[in-house]
Amino acid sequence: MPPADRLLRRPRAALLALAAIVAFAFQGSRGLYETTEGRYAESALEMLQRGEYLEPTLAGRPHWTKPPLAYWAIAAGVAVAGPNAWGARLSGAVVSCATVLVVAALGGLLWGGATGLVAGLVYLSSPFPAAAASVVSTDALLALWEILAVLLYVRARGEAEPARARRLVRAMWVVWGLAFLTKGPPGLLPLLALAAFARLSPSRARLLEPVGLAAFVIVGLSWYAWVAVRHPGLLSYFLRDEVVGRVASNEFKRNPQWYKPFAIYLPVLLLGQGAWLAAGGRLFARLGLTSPRAVWARIRGGGTGALLLLWLLLPLGVLWISSSRLPLYVLPLYAPIALAVARGVVLAAGEAAPRRALAVALPSALVIVLLKAGAAYAAPSAGKDMLPLARAVAREAGRDPAVLVYGGERLYGLQFYLGGALRRVSASGEEPWADGRLDDAAEEMAACRAGTFAVVAPRRAGAEVEAALAGAGVAHRRVAVEERELFVAPCAPAAAASAGGEP
Repeated sequence: MPPADRLLRRPRAALLALAAIVAFAFQGSRGLYETTEGRYAESALEMLQRGEYLEPTLAGRPHWTKPPLAYWAIAAGVAVAGPNAWGARLSGAVVSCATVLVVAALGGLLWGGATGLVAGLVYLSSPFPAAAASVVSTDALLALWEILAVLLYVRARGEAEPARARRLVRAMWVVWGLAFLTKGPPGLLPLLALAAFARLSPSRARLLEPVGLAAFVIVGLSWYAWVAVRHPGLLSYFLRDEVVGRVASNEFKRNPQWYKPFAIYLPVLLLGQGAWLAAGGRLFARLGLTSPRAVWARIRGGGTGALLLLWLLLPLGVLWISSSRLPLYVLPLYAPIALAVARGVVLAAGEAAPRRALAVALPSALVIVLLKAGAAYAAPSAGKDMLPLARAVAREAGRDPAVLVYGGERLYGLQFYLGGALRRVSASGEEPWADGRLDDAAEEMAACRAGTFAVVAPRRAGAEVEAALAGAGVAHRRVAVEERELFVAPCAPAAAASAGGEP
């Protein structure tokens, strides 16, 4: 039996198997990259170590930049697979597989099983969603909640029984609560599209349902209320820094320039389709969406096309004008793109669409797996991968060294690999993130009698560390590790290297 026929007989199982291959292949072979992956992984690990799951910390300090649900998911993976890259990325792989099934279910609900199958194939074999699933962050989990919420609303609109439609809308609001508990207000951006679509195309399924709204408050806002009561001033921080600061200021220095959306969002939304870009372009031309007037006419016409356009354009517009911009922010918007591409494939190929889609999806998935292997074993990391640095520390400094970082770097990924045994020092020791002064640390090394110290610094700061250790009379050796320098100082009387000497 041809592969396409077997796929059609058990589409969900086949989709899940192919999605799992793409999502899990080499998922833990690449080390954690700075800064995003290291930050999320370390915060999740600290949850496990402290047994405190409601107040996230980072390097032992309160860390309120995101609500806790994504940390819980990462911590669950670490608990299952261990404190390594496999554990940190496990939840991302699981979430990616679930998202493929939800996209397929939504496509099937909108246009039938064949389109749903093709939509799942498009999503799992597109480079952008596959790459996003390999990054430790909030965005893959957020995309799952947003797409699931849209699915529930579409199902509610098509439900003839009012009571069941209300239950589906209530479930949708629970999922919006989970989205809010994953990333806060940005998790609700597709609600703009649903609200506009509900106005353009009314149905018996009311978007604003009292019980559902209450469920959203309980699920999505209760954590914020709890920590705000326990920590006076935290609510002001959430509103000022995490909402206004990200939308209207350059506080976080994340590509605020006016031209950045063209350089950041458009490439990932277009080139991130990979081999499916041609099918998407043909559909775009077929529908005549070549001007704002044509797009507006399609939206005003209602129907599924209006839903997909609103889902893509309204959140993208908000992200476009925001001052904080990163590529993964638009990951949840890839679902309407995948659905539209799938619809175009089916309209063009008819009954042969699943076979044609599979002919594109299988080699695309293979290429993605090979690219993940290359990223793990061949691609240079420019010092961002913390695994080689962690291995160098273990190799040069032995078991359980006292590790310090100097030069302004945080290296949370290194801290994750070291199980939390890391201190950050600076020249003054007065920065909020600093655990002390470099000179004081050098005096501590000079006075110790057992164990080994290791100091990690960028090359530009190597001379400062060298001077501090030499000034305190600390015997050490200096080792180059990619973009950084590692200073290893065994405590006296075990020290055998001369000050400033090479190994």
